[in-house]
Amino acid sequence: MDTGVLEIVVNKKTDTLLKIMRVLTIVLAVCFVIGGFLIGAMIVGLILGVACGIAAYFVWLNNVVDYEYVYVEKELRIAKILQKEKRKELVSYPLDKIEILVPSKSWRLDPYKGRQMETADYSSGYEDRMEYQYTLITDNKKILLELEGEDADRLLTTIRTFAPRSVYRD
Repeated sequence: MDTGVLEIVVNKKTDTLLKIMRVLTIVLAVCFVIGGFLIGAMIVGLILGVACGIAAYFVWLNNVVDYEYVYVEKELRIAKILQKEKRKELVSYPLDKIEILVPSKSWRLDPYKGRQMETADYSSGYEDRMEYQYTLITDNKKILLELEGEDADRLLTTIRTFAPRSVYRD
């Protein structure tokens, strides 16, 4: 069965703290530049203003984040998309290493509850979307994904063809 490439994009919840930090860093940048000119310390004000401007850019960049799940060549790849334009590859999981992929509220995760595992959350973060949240356990890592829609069904079906004893929909 050749499925080619399957892709799902999940929009992450915007963090209010990042919005506040963005406004604060912009205000600080302007204040440092203007204050530097007013008190005669132009170089110091300009340096601090530019530093705050750079910080504002990085806060702005991380303000809108999407996660992209891509199935390619028996691998599940997860990427982070910043501001709908900058894409950063995060991790890649071969399907033969998957221990289990189930809904996050499944009873099948009970044997894994006592284990110390590294956790990575690549879901949207919305509490009302828990029904679409899946947990993937591989190599002593717990990964939270959010799978919804027709593409999600195709992705789960495809992964199940390569790892039939590891994927459950409950």
